[in-house]
Amino acid sequence: MKKNPLIIKNAILNMGGSIEEFVPERGCFYINILGKRILLERKISITRQSFVSGQLTRCKDITHKLLYSNDLPTPKTECFYNKSYNKKQAMRQISLLNFPVILKDARGSNSKGIFPFIGNIEDAMKVLEEELPHYRSMIAQEMVTGKEYRILVLDDKVIGALEMIPPYALGDGFSTISKIIQERQNTTEQRTKFDEKLEQILKEQNVTLESIMSKNEIAYIKKSSCLAEGGETMDVTDVVHGSIEEICVKASRVVGKHLVGIDVMCTDISQDISSQDFNIIEINGKPDLYIHYNPTHGKTRNVVEDIVKFMVKVA
Repeated sequence: MKKNPLIIKNAILNMGGSIEEFVPERGCFYINILGKRILLERKISITRQSFVSGQLTRCKDITHKLLYSNDLPTPKTECFYNKSYNKKQAMRQISLLNFPVILKDARGSNSKGIFPFIGNIEDAMKVLEEELPHYRSMIAQEMVTGKEYRILVLDDKVIGALEMIPPYALGDGFSTISKIIQERQNTTEQRTKFDEKLEQILKEQNVTLESIMSKNEIAYIKKSSCLAEGGETMDVTDVVHGSIEEICVKASRVVGKHLVGIDVMCTDISQDISSQDFNIIEINGKPDLYIHYNPTHGKTRNVVEDIVKFMVKVA
């Protein structure tokens, strides 16, 4: 992600430090700050133990097993491996899940290799048999409901939290949803596909592409944040409930990282975890930092400064 190095470098310069390019083709550079010289790259990874493998957060199957074995809340998941794939066994595994499910490349990122809203065993097996040959491994996971949040944990505290708001059409009283989507996405990086998935999402909200909504009425066109398609972010750092912070810090320890970005789903990030359904969806050991700067709603969190000060302290 090209936005991360720019955010990091600007934060260092604003702190009074300096930058030395090292291998720009690899995104590597030195920062000189607070008396220390530290080599960084596009994304920052800070492990708790020197022997921790990057696999623990790169591979969703390993992450899930770690969370599950440590009694941390995460959706029920089944794992499939290209080399050992057996159709009958795969069917047995998928039959253990409640539908709908989502199939994912176990090492995918940036919303690639994701196949959501699969409603039955037959469709799940079709996707699995078509897609698994392209990947080393995949997971099937029960889809959970709630709002999507990204929580940035550094050591023993949350330093940034965002509500990830899915792309939506905002009614004006006279335009169809189809027209609103097309006009809004003239300025987005990617365009939403007008396909069966979109029609199903709208149907669940009792509207269609040809519906005309009243002014300020909202119809979501995705069930996940999809920033490239017009999703928005809202800073919620100040309202993260202590019980949720505690769970997220524990998860960071389980995967052996001082710094992680955790994707969670729950009803309300400000409420006690015991009063709602709460699930850890994914953990990223090299989290995007730029999203905490200039969110769509709320204030910027200068998370890079917090991270760099921590790195200097432990270096």
